[in-house]
Amino acid sequence: MPAATTMDPNPLGAEAARALEAIGDPVIVAARSGAVAYANDPARSLLPFPQDDPSRIRLTGKITTAFLAQASATRTPLAGVIALGREEEHQFRCHGCRMDREDADPLVVLRVLSTQDTRFSLLANEAVMLRRELAERERYQRRLHMLLCERDLLLADLRNTARARARAERDRDAVLAQLYRAHQAERERLGRELHDEAGQQLAWLKLRLERLRREPSTAEVEAMLTQVDAISASLRQVVRELRPVALAELGLSLALSGLAREWSDQSGIAIEFQLSGTTVALTTEIEVTIFRLVQEALTNVAKHAAGAQQVSVTLQYGNEGITLAIEDDGPGLPRDTAPEDRREGGGFGLTGMRERLALLGGELAIESPSGRGTTILARLPTKGE
Repeated sequence: MPAATTMDPNPLGAEAARALEAIGDPVIVAARSGAVAYANDPARSLLPFPQDDPSRIRLTGKITTAFLAQASATRTPLAGVIALGREEEHQFRCHGCRMDREDADPLVVLRVLSTQDTRFSLLANEAVMLRRELAERERYQRRLHMLLCERDLLLADLRNTARARARAERDRDAVLAQLYRAHQAERERLGRELHDEAGQQLAWLKLRLERLRREPSTAEVEAMLTQVDAISASLRQVVRELRPVALAELGLSLALSGLAREWSDQSGIAIEFQLSGTTVALTTEIEVTIFRLVQEALTNVAKHAAGAQQVSVTLQYGNEGITLAIEDDGPGLPRDTAPEDRREGGGFGLTGMRERLALLGGELAIESPSGRGTTILARLPTKGE
């Protein structure tokens, strides 16, 4: 029979050792402190005792300490668990009770069951897995919360974009409706001019021709020729307003210069046209808008700026766009009168020009201190938006 594993050569005595060796089950005798005093052969085969130095065997852990304290107080076998190794890596179920001897540190006889108790390690593994699952769930919830916040921000941005688009569409529809009304007003004005001027003069010319047929007269022919010239001039003016031919033939700068010179000859008001900056190619829409704006502003000066003696037209090319300024030294507008109400004559009017500029990405401003003249300032991008 193999020699018993002991920490003391004779901790129990030979008779007690033989009795324990005769037991077929694994039996350990341990002090209340956890030090192993004796292990029979089945226990040495079952438990992971070190072979080089059996005296280093020690039952460890809180589980073992609590069970040894409980078993050392009774001589009735109690069921419990003991552990060996670091961090209680080996746990075994057992029955234990106090040995029948009087010592300061009583010994406990432990009958170890042959099956290792994995209940505690399983619980520990389940606890670790549960902690991991909870941590993963917490990370998932944080990620879900972040995604929900991002979704809310995206929905809010989409709602704002939709509202802005709806406002832009309403503004565009309003501008298009106003431009349509302005075009209709322009057509009605041209119709009135053709009817009131050319139409009436043609009717009067017809009457003169009837009288000339009855009574030939050189003086009447001369008067009729003068009237035909007036009708031709009126028709040419209408044609110029309908389609700026000079703009297509001469370009914007020369067309504006010619317009200013012709207007000055007709109105008797001195005008100065200035061009600054490096000219760039402009779209037809922008050129026509600039030409019409100068034409409209000069028409308003002739009709409403009584006493004006000097007008300046400045077209400036810049890096960010074009600036057009039309200034006169007339009486200006009354303080209680809006510029649109005071200065709109024929044509599209300044309100219509403002809307047309807005469609091209530009803007129109009117400054008119009472008694200090009027300034019309327009800004346009170099390319229509």
